[in-house]
Amino acid sequence: MSCLLATAMLVLVLGVTWPTVAAGQSPLEESLTRPAASGFEVSLTTRLGMPSGYVRVGEGPLRGTRLRLHEDLGIDVSETVEASVALRLTQRDALRATYLYSFLEGGARVDPTASFNGDGFGPGHVHVNADFYRVSLDYERLLMSDYGGFLTGSAGLTYVHLDPKLTWRGHTSHEDFSRQELPVPIVGLRFDIPMGPRFAARATVGGGGLPRVDSGRKEGGTVYLQQIHADAGLSVLYAISRALQLDVGYHVTYFFQREKSHAEDNAFELYDNGVHAGLTFRF
Repeated sequence: MSCLLATAMLVLVLGVTWPTVAAGQSPLEESLTRPAASGFEVSLTTRLGMPSGYVRVGEGPLRGTRLRLHEDLGIDVSETVEASVALRLTQRDALRATYLYSFLEGGARVDPTASFNGDGFGPGHVHVNADFYRVSLDYERLLMSDYGGFLTGSAGLTYVHLDPKLTWRGHTSHEDFSRQELPVPIVGLRFDIPMGPRFAARATVGGGGLPRVDSGRKEGGTVYLQQIHADAGLSVLYAISRALQLDVGYHVTYFFQREKSHAEDNAFELYDNGVHAGLTFRF
């Protein structure tokens, strides 16, 4: 979370101290940060990260073992693919739909026996698949275009489908967190600073969540859901052409979900940070 705070402070400092860009920006420079009056924007981004966190699935009288993703389950690397399509309504407003898929898979020796979803695993080699996907819909608005920078705000909803699976000696057990999932409100800020005819710097920060709320589902009693999302990034943008843009930088993600009832107590936490590269095409 300290990375998120540092990014937010950087956005504030840059917005206050960055000198005003002289009038007469080139069209290519404006294409990096100044939205068009109408049209579409399609983006594809890949990320490679170093994940940490844990998963715990308790069922009945068994609370479930807190299994750390990296240390206990051998998930050393995360791979994420993110695609988004934005429809520009005006020069200041847009709607954006985003689909993200994160690959979290690994294996390690578990010793002694671990409890997961009421089943015992180990001692021995255990394989885990904690892949998840996330779908979001956001409204974006250009909030500031003075002082040599462009500040864009967003607000929307996100939904996560998470179904972690553990396999040991041919037996697989899983827990579908999405059965109790709800759409989660999220907000964000993006700050772009032109650095020349082809380059720009970008800082992003966003997140949202739900406090402990009634999910509306029953499983051994009322299931209560708690969820937190946080994302931040720093990157450099390069205009390959007027319509095509390259984005390379650093990204950090925090995600937490807990489901609690009389019959179950499930939790998943992910802290992931690494590099990303993406392309954006405007037409």
